[in-house]
Amino acid sequence: MSLYREAGRARRRRRIAIGVAIAAIALVVLIVVLATSGGPPSHADRVKSAKSAASEALDGLEVLTVEYGQAVRGGRVAAPTEYAGAKADVQRARSSLTGRKADFEAVDPAAYRRALATLDELAATVARRADIASAVRAARAALQPFAA
Repeated sequence: MSLYREAGRARRRRRIAIGVAIAAIALVVLIVVLATSGGPPSHADRVKSAKSAASEALDGLEVLTVEYGQAVRGGRVAAPTEYAGAKADVQRARSSLTGRKADFEAVDPAAYRRALATLDELAATVARRADIASAVRAARAALQPFAA
């Protein structure tokens, strides 16, 4: 044995080797995560997103039918607060579709345009303070393929 030998040198080397190995593993994991999560959404992800947005819009139509029935009677606004809420319900339903336009376009562009058109017609019907039953049915029918 040498008088100048440092105590614990082998232990220190093992700790350094273990630290380097852990850092290398962490680096590989990070590279794999970044490489797999950076791509565009899959078709299944887009279908799921469109389904969620269509369900939100259908829920908004349910609320609309309740509020509008309380707000408008005989073509006249009977409850201004509920009428404002009914108009906002239609806008929220439309926004849930326009906010996920790319997802709807990827699933069925023609059906997406039909759904938007029915919601526009529903908004116009609410603005005229007319009966919304047929406009709501049309909007539900246009949204249903996405929600199924």
